[in-house]
Amino acid sequence: MSFTSSALTRGWFKSSFSTASGDCVEVRFDGDAVRVRDTKDRGDGPVITLDAARWDDFLRQLLAGAVDVDGALAVLPAPSGGTILRSRHDGTALRYTRGEWEMFMRGVRAGEFTHSAAVA
Repeated sequence: MSFTSSALTRGWFKSSFSTASGDCVEVRFDGDAVRVRDTKDRGDGPVITLDAARWDDFLRQLLAGAVDVDGALAVLPAPSGGTILRSRHDGTALRYTRGEWEMFMRGVRAGEFTHSAAVA
């Protein structure tokens, strides 16, 4: 699936590969900021916010298979094969299951979360 700029106008979105259960990595583009949350929190949980350039850099690093130790976000292993996404700025952490992270990564590989593509 190719990315369309509709992500700029629809608010929070998830990977098109996410399952019907709805639990997933959710992203929202707000101008030059990118916000990330976990749908399991039903909008009441923590949100990681970073500038769009750092987000796109993070996605490039994910695709390359190595997240920079000095980058804006840390990707850490969680129990049962899950993933913790942690902001290096303020320590905010989001916990995803293995399936949730895999669906997100499929969307990353398909270009669904790239901010620079959305504003181009």
